[in-house]
Amino acid sequence: MPRPSQETVSNQALRRHLLAWLGDALHAQETGGLSWHWSAYRSRHAWAPSKRAIEAFLLAHPPSTKDLLLIGGSAGWMMSSKWLCQFKTITIIDIDPLARFFFQYVHGADLKHSQTSWRFERRDALQELPQLLKEHPQALVFFDNILGQQCVRLKDEVLVERLLSHIKKTLEGRDWGSIHDLYSGRIDLEASFAKGTLPTPQNLSTFTCQLGEMAQETPTGMANGATNDVDAMPQHMILNGIKRSFEEGSQMLLQAVNASGEWKDHLSVEVFAPDTPSLMIPWFFKPNYCHWLQAGFVPSSSPR
Repeated sequence: MPRPSQETVSNQALRRHLLAWLGDALHAQETGGLSWHWSAYRSRHAWAPSKRAIEAFLLAHPPSTKDLLLIGGSAGWMMSSKWLCQFKTITIIDIDPLARFFFQYVHGADLKHSQTSWRFERRDALQELPQLLKEHPQALVFFDNILGQQCVRLKDEVLVERLLSHIKKTLEGRDWGSIHDLYSGRIDLEASFAKGTLPTPQNLSTFTCQLGEMAQETPTGMANGATNDVDAMPQHMILNGIKRSFEEGSQMLLQAVNASGEWKDHLSVEVFAPDTPSLMIPWFFKPNYCHWLQAGFVPSSSPR
């Protein structure tokens, strides 16, 4: 059997590279891509209340370094330009090749005005995280809307749980933070209209939150039909300073947005160590669909 020529091998490699680039540009392994950017552009006004809540959270945590390693974010449509402008250098890591161009559109002018330099690298940050930490030893590490998407990307609960629970161990001794999906699902629009709870910058309901140690037994389910299939969940949840059972706290979150039907668990409850202070932010992704985002920072001195 004749062996393929070097030219044939090179052409095949180039074809695979172009197909991978095109696939990530369109879908980014189900975590972004062109359809996401179009949705984000069209929804930018509807998402403004949640974006302002995220900005307030970020600005309440002044960075301890002038260098930022920003992982994910799909162009930072929900990211705060004011917070980004506090850094001297920003390195953005994303598998979506279009993220560079849309990040320039969303944040480029403000970063130029603040003389913040930034660059983009198309890499799989979670797979290469140890190497990235070595390359950026002084940088604050921030995961922007990526960790809660791994259940969609990998489609393997055991693998996702193992990956996300290991993040905090990999980052020991580093200042880092994350904002990620915890749960998502449909909402009752009629109830929201009746209660006047559709989001505005003034009435968006956020909750301070701490999740407790993991329990060994799986709860029977969450409120309003939301289900949970993972093997362990936190034993308790502290919302706005009041300690509740995990089931009761989950019910409060769901009722706050008039949840309806079965909600998706994004398997991200182990991203932060137990009792890490965080903020729960509702993100009305579509008129009848909401995500609960969890945002938190972990200082380098924090116990694991």
